[in-house]
Amino acid sequence: MTSDPAGDTDLRRRRLLGVGLGADLVSAKDVARDVSLVATPGGVDLAVVAGIDNLCQDLAMSLTTLRGSDVFNQGFGFLGLGALTEQTSPVLAREGVRSAVAECIAADPRVRRIVDLQVDNPMATPPGNRALAVQVAFETVTGDSQSVISEGLATGGDWGSVETQGDQT
Repeated sequence: MTSDPAGDTDLRRRRLLGVGLGADLVSAKDVARDVSLVATPGGVDLAVVAGIDNLCQDLAMSLTTLRGSDVFNQGFGFLGLGALTEQTSPVLAREGVRSAVAECIAADPRVRRIVDLQVDNPMATPPGNRALAVQVAFETVTGDSQSVISEGLATGGDWGSVETQGDQT
């Protein structure tokens, strides 16, 4: 009997990176998500995400959830909103967001290390615009490289659209 290396790798990813319910964005203009449904031969069932897709969905949710707002897990979420609202200096706000993103991503035990973290230069945006695009490249515990990009944090426009780019080797 021979082993299927691709199947073993997928099973390993599922076990290490988890399985969860699919939660699609309700609107591209908001961060609200709703449980997804899929058609099955027996009717309708809940959609499931697994492996790297599950991790990216979980990270996207944590980056768009205010820390302490989840009554079941007060430690879940993102502390960057304070940096965006309390700082008067755009440069300090940017560094506060960078620090909060790094802390949020690194807190997930499925992330081995952050490889790169970039936040837009607030001085290059038009006056009055407090939008910051964030790109985080990281390595998972399975050795996969992944990049999560969030456009327009704090603008009210398309910031729920978290794009992922990765290399699943």
